[in-house]
Amino acid sequence: MLFQYIMNIYIYNNNRKEIMYNNVVSLKYPKIVFILLCLIFVNFLNINKCFSNVLSLNNALDNNEIYKFVNFELLFGKKSKSNPSEILLGLKVNLSPKWKIYWRNPGDAGLPPEIKFDNANNIKSVNLLYPNPERFNFFGIETLGYEKKVIFPLKILLKEQNQVISGILEFNAQVCSDICVPVTHKFNLNKLNFDYENKIQLEEINRYKNQVPKLVEQGLELISSNFEENYLKLTFDNNLNIIPYDIIIEDSKGYIYPKPDYSFKENSFNLSINLKNKKDYNLSVLKFTFLSDNSSYEASITNLTTVNHINNSLGVKILLISFIGGFILNFMPCVLPVLSLKMIQLVSLSSKSRTVYNKKLFFNILGILTAFLLLGIITYFIKATGNLVGWGIQFQNRYFLIFMIILTSFFALNLLGIFHYFLPSRLLSIMSYKGEGFTEDFLTGMFLTFLATPCTAPFVGTAIGFALSGGTIEIFSILLIMGFGLSFPLILFGLFPKIISFIPKPGNWLIIFKKLMALLLLITSLWLINVLVELVSKNSEFSDSNSSNKSIINWNINDDINLPNELVREGKTVFIDITADWCLTCKVNKFFVIDTKEITELFKKNNVNVLRLDWTKPNEKIKQFLAKKGRYGIPFNEIYSPLIPNGKIFPELLTLKVIKEYLDIAK
Repeated sequence: MLFQYIMNIYIYNNNRKEIMYNNVVSLKYPKIVFILLCLIFVNFLNINKCFSNVLSLNNALDNNEIYKFVNFELLFGKKSKSNPSEILLGLKVNLSPKWKIYWRNPGDAGLPPEIKFDNANNIKSVNLLYPNPERFNFFGIETLGYEKKVIFPLKILLKEQNQVISGILEFNAQVCSDICVPVTHKFNLNKLNFDYENKIQLEEINRYKNQVPKLVEQGLELISSNFEENYLKLTFDNNLNIIPYDIIIEDSKGYIYPKPDYSFKENSFNLSINLKNKKDYNLSVLKFTFLSDNSSYEASITNLTTVNHINNSLGVKILLISFIGGFILNFMPCVLPVLSLKMIQLVSLSSKSRTVYNKKLFFNILGILTAFLLLGIITYFIKATGNLVGWGIQFQNRYFLIFMIILTSFFALNLLGIFHYFLPSRLLSIMSYKGEGFTEDFLTGMFLTFLATPCTAPFVGTAIGFALSGGTIEIFSILLIMGFGLSFPLILFGLFPKIISFIPKPGNWLIIFKKLMALLLLITSLWLINVLVELVSKNSEFSDSNSSNKSIINWNINDDINLPNELVREGKTVFIDITADWCLTCKVNKFFVIDTKEITELFKKNNVNVLRLDWTKPNEKIKQFLAKKGRYGIPFNEIYSPLIPNGKIFPELLTLKVIKEYLDIAK
């Protein structure tokens, strides 16, 4: 019994385990089936999504609107060998006659084309390039764009260079004829074969790509800028030697100015921008696009140094500065040779009647004003031809120097009385105008003016800069006011004739005085002969006497016009000295200040690099350099340093104190 009982318990337990095992197994199978069903469902959703994307892509491409007046085509160009992540495409636009599409800046109307790649894969950026546009004018509305056909080059930068690009590239633009129509076209990137380069397509894309203006920072340097009767006139240094058929000018707000007038001369060209119809113009930044059949360029100008003349009118202040500048010329070194003539006149006038006295003063003043008027006329015609003007550049003309040598010698010999021995009495009578010497007075006034022009005295530089950068009214008004300033001592003698009573009456002293003055004029003639010899000599470098100081660098501006800026970038301090053999004020500055032992040691102690330019002979680069600084004459001195990289200009007359002050600023 006991054995039977034990066996029943064993059989019961075994049956229970089997039931439990079967129950566990039966529970596992539904879980596995459930998990498999979930995976199948998720995969189905992904497949459905991908299928939906393909359908939507195809639907989007199939739904591209067909336009009768324009069609689009996406061309594959090439993969860049230098940069594998860059691909060149071409977006070809064919337009029906009389329809056009716009440039990046449409002008007075229209919208620029744009490209979107939001629905594209593996694209980091797309750069839509714009070839040279055309100008269109529709009832006074000027626009820029393209007609018939254009290919916009596309530079595409990939996220991953080893992966392909796909998806949609969307192009939006506005196409216009009598009406304007916004157009959209979506390109399927999957259809492009990126492994096959079609040479015909690539040549076509490159032909338009070569018409895209290149951005330049050097080669199109602004030389001068000034405002003249509602026109902004600019002169560029054209080292790129481009001859554009059109120039597009935009301000910082995107406004496009009317097509400018322009002319070329050697390595420079001149622009004249009409500002008449633009009252709220913004000239802080101007962008220039020079369109050429060969190579086109873009350049931005921010350093319009003399544009502030636009807001300046010819007022009392500048006229007063001009008058003071002309008056100061009486005491400048340039006028010292003529001082002898003026003193002889004053002595001679003391013995004349009041009528003759006034007439002689009148003709002398008339000669001065006539000379300034003549300078104004010459300046006007030089500027009208698109050339730069410099104060005193007539001394760079050998024929003018020969004329001045003859004239100074003539006056010297006349003071010595030599002409009375061999000139006919009739000629002497004509020269003296009825025996009173009025012709000589007139010529003396002109002679004094021409010999004074090499000077750039205090106030003269400001006045001349305003005149030469201004229009016709500024040129003639300022020069004539300077003429009155130079004549002011003679005007005082006319208003207060008793002043002449301080000069002793003629006597033996006058004969000796005339001979001394004649000697000064002969010395002046010799000085002019020396200037002429230097001018016609083949050697364009400084003489040994000028370059004896080893700390002075004779700067060859024709080879490197940016030398001061290059030295400043190296952390150096630079002092510029522009001089000439015909500039007596320059000689005074050199002898009494620049070339003195004290200044030489001061420059050496502070590691100042002295750059010297010789303007005895004509030099367009020097003239351009001065014009860029708003100066039109010499002496010119400027200091550069890392603290003042754009330079600080010295006054015309230098002193030790001034140089020390400017050097402290530079340090």
